[in-house]
Amino acid sequence: MACVIVNHTRLTSVLSWFSYERFWVVTAAEVFVVLSGVVLGMVYGRRLARGGWRAVVAGLGRRALTLYAAFIGVTVSLVAMAYVGIDVHVLARADDRIAEWFADPRTMDASAWRDLFLMRSGPWAFEIVSMYVWLVVAAAPCLLALRYVGWRPLLASSWLAYVAYRLAPTALTGAEFESVFPILAWQLLFVHGITIGYHRQHLAAWVERRWSTAALVCAVSTAAFAALALCNPWSAGPAWMHWQIVPADRFSELYARYFGLTRLGAGRLLNLAVALPTAYVIVGWCWTALRPLHALLVTLGQRSLGAFVLHVYAMLLLAYLPHGNGLLINTLLQLLAIVGIAAVLAATRRAPAGRGVPVAEEPRALAA
Repeated sequence: MACVIVNHTRLTSVLSWFSYERFWVVTAAEVFVVLSGVVLGMVYGRRLARGGWRAVVAGLGRRALTLYAAFIGVTVSLVAMAYVGIDVHVLARADDRIAEWFADPRTMDASAWRDLFLMRSGPWAFEIVSMYVWLVVAAAPCLLALRYVGWRPLLASSWLAYVAYRLAPTALTGAEFESVFPILAWQLLFVHGITIGYHRQHLAAWVERRWSTAALVCAVSTAAFAALALCNPWSAGPAWMHWQIVPADRFSELYARYFGLTRLGAGRLLNLAVALPTAYVIVGWCWTALRPLHALLVTLGQRSLGAFVLHVYAMLLLAYLPHGNGLLINTLLQLLAIVGIAAVLAATRRAPAGRGVPVAEEPRALAA
């Protein structure tokens, strides 16, 4: 979530040197989707075992409605700001339909409002939430398949959908978010996350029996991908962060062929598969040393939807603040945004009015 905030502000800073494809050829978006699936599989897998499919469908239905309401609420609020004369163009791409709505909301007709409520267009920094709505809806049959059919048919179906998209790209919803996050491709990460969460204990036992081999393979592979990422010629940063192991033209060729973000290239998937568990282990080892940051990081993780909502308005605020666009001032502004969002979320949690965003009852963690 911290990386999302840094990346979406689009300010060059010390933080941005490290937040986007610097040590992996992977972004925060892929990690977010996988971890959301993992937590959903953990929470609703237990709920399915205890309460049956009705409890799962009801819980996921409420979660999908919460995400949908958040998307519509944020989008409508930005249209309302534009209506009263506030410039919100920073949250729209030039070729998206929402750019027209932000330019002159008075031109919005019935078809525009229909597209808005069908999530066909929205602020670019928030559009991944519309993908989550559809993924959470699809999670119910995935969980039922895991319980009654098994993980093999589910993962096979997920891979078939991914391969079908790679061969013939198709947008299932017709929404603009699929130009960046096509469901048929990105469901692969979410479905694997659900499977990992559902079978977490079995996977942990399997890894423990093979710990030495698994750790060595992941560590060496992650180091190789890190070396490749540091050869990225497009990333900002000082000279010592730009390695020359792979020439710039060769890196560009490899990136285009194997590491595409939208279509989730094979290299990106492999990088994520080895680097995410490696990073998980490293964070576990360093967690005590990170104690001063516990409250900040845990708040952002547990209340990620609230953080995601607030970061949209933080982006808008930063766009209006007069600043010199220097490295240090940009770093300070991003730190203030991260800490400010966490502080607001912590304050609302302590408020007696109750919880604003429903999350799963069991682990206090990210509800997908």
